[in-house]
Amino acid sequence: MVKKLAQTRSAAAASPDRLRGAARLGSFRLASGELGITRSAVSHQVKSLEQRLGVQLFRRDARRAELTQTGHTYYPVVREAFDMIEAQTRALKPPAADNELTVQVYVTVALKWLIPRLHDFERRFPDMKVRLSTSYFDWDFDEKHVDAGFILARNRSPEHHYRTLFRSMLTPVCSPALMRGPNALKSPEDLTKHKLLYVYTAEEDWHIWLEAAGISGIKLSDRLAFDSYILAQEAAIEGRGVAMTIGPFATEEIKMGRLVSPFPLMVPHRHNWLFACNAEYAMKPKIKRFEEWLSKQIAADPALEPYRDKGK
Repeated sequence: MVKKLAQTRSAAAASPDRLRGAARLGSFRLASGELGITRSAVSHQVKSLEQRLGVQLFRRDARRAELTQTGHTYYPVVREAFDMIEAQTRALKPPAADNELTVQVYVTVALKWLIPRLHDFERRFPDMKVRLSTSYFDWDFDEKHVDAGFILARNRSPEHHYRTLFRSMLTPVCSPALMRGPNALKSPEDLTKHKLLYVYTAEEDWHIWLEAAGISGIKLSDRLAFDSYILAQEAAIEGRGVAMTIGPFATEEIKMGRLVSPFPLMVPHRHNWLFACNAEYAMKPKIKRFEEWLSKQIAADPALEPYRDKGK
């Protein structure tokens, strides 16, 4: 039996935890590497926390992020609180049954790729119970609450077992309507005539693609930012602008004619899609079952051919 359980993690809970990492390391960049998320995600969530509190917690410069006096007062409380929560969570959490598996997955991947295929896993392993733990925010591998993850990451921890699944590629998509009319998208330069839709924890996606296309001077819209790729894609379908997508998760919409890819340029993302789990549990039968099944599903999907890592 496959049980889909969406557990959306709120930014309100994540932000103090990001502060804990940034304060200890004195750098958003180093904190992002430790957490396995982007620097902009750490910066955005800390900034959101500062806005909610109405105080400045960090002094920022090009290389470091130093706590302000207010930050020095707040940080020990946050650190102690999260340490206690983590300790009690580990103590209270009962061991999962051998036939129960909780998988962490990004919401766009769950909706656009994984859920349509889970019926095959259910058919092959009818005794297994699978829970999907999804998030709308940029996250790290949450091994405290899940058994395994289907994650987008570049940094790898020696405490975890990883399996590269496929590459992540960036490409813009838009409504077919934007390919017509006086402001038709005929070349990347025409993007200046349209609103660029983006995921606010991954603003660098557009910068990476535009740099590869040799385009400069284009600013992201400050009015239409989203917390997931799937929402940005839906806005693009409605003709609200041009969205950056991480392939292949717009494949079906393109096949159906709801979206088009206006330019052939596909740019490698800095991160790859990985299967991840705690290294100590990698050989558990329930984890091996899911990992092998997932790998076979990916190998059998022709839509993923452009995203395969030929060197692996």
